[in-house]
Amino acid sequence: MKTILIGIHGLQNKPAEDRLTTWWMQAIAEGFEIVNLPTPRFSFEMAYWAHFLHNRPQDPDISDPSHPLYLREPYIPGNFFGPRDHLRLHKKIKAEIHQQLMQLIAGESGFMNINVISNAVVHRMFVELDIYFHGTLPDKDGKSLPAREIIRASLYRLLRKHRDKNICLIAHSMGTIIAYDVLTHCKPTVSVNTLITCGSPLGFPVIRKKIKQELGIDEQDEVHLPTPEAISHRWVNLSDKDDVTCLNYNLRNHYQANTSGVRPFDRIVYNNYEHDGVKNPHKIYGYLRTLDFTQALNSFLVIENADFFQRLGWIFRPPKV
Repeated sequence: MKTILIGIHGLQNKPAEDRLTTWWMQAIAEGFEIVNLPTPRFSFEMAYWAHFLHNRPQDPDISDPSHPLYLREPYIPGNFFGPRDHLRLHKKIKAEIHQQLMQLIAGESGFMNINVISNAVVHRMFVELDIYFHGTLPDKDGKSLPAREIIRASLYRLLRKHRDKNICLIAHSMGTIIAYDVLTHCKPTVSVNTLITCGSPLGFPVIRKKIKQELGIDEQDEVHLPTPEAISHRWVNLSDKDDVTCLNYNLRNHYQANTSGVRPFDRIVYNNYEHDGVKNPHKIYGYLRTLDFTQALNSFLVIENADFFQRLGWIFRPPKV
């Protein structure tokens, strides 16, 4: 069966779809080069949704940082791949205090979980997330619909387009929320072999509460959320501990297995993205070139989808993993 990689990006405006697609593919290929694995041939398409919320994409040719379309973090190849720098004592203490503050704000008992406050915080800090949960957008006929329906439809159409292929869906940041929602509601129309989530906020209590509300689960009920039935083989969740978007990175603690036995497999990785001396452990390009991502993708592209003759050949020449 043919394979396809489908990516869905995260929050905020993005460069144009063709450029963003190229940069994702370059970062993926870079991951294979780093570990001296041949880069498998792969087809890739982007579930691009930034245009629903932004009239014009970011422009890498704009050099003025004050320009609203200035691109601050383009794709650039990595030059350091670990181990992570050891924190000095004062930095370590600062990091621990920051972690405790984040737990106070967004943890299980944090004030962000009070409905009125959580909605206000989402509105204030994450414009796209607020629009997704509470806003409306015009459809192609100009009719106003819930924004989440418009945004979800773009991913659903792409999954439907490739429903006769083995799909690996790669989701980043807020894109992991959209991916989860679509996969939860689309079975048995489409399915994906593998879901890879990067820098996901799906562990945040406020996000889990939103999911419970839509699924009709009592907010006070401590049951685990369902892993979408549309995932047939594997869900790999990658998090960098310095990425505050995935503060609650143990998704396995919050999502139960589906009927295929699939539930999140959590991996802590080192996201090495840095531009002009500024690190961003949430950036997708750093996630796409981590060893764990490359291994998951190599398993999907090379091993799981090998035909009979390829598997027969492995008796004499095992595949590189």
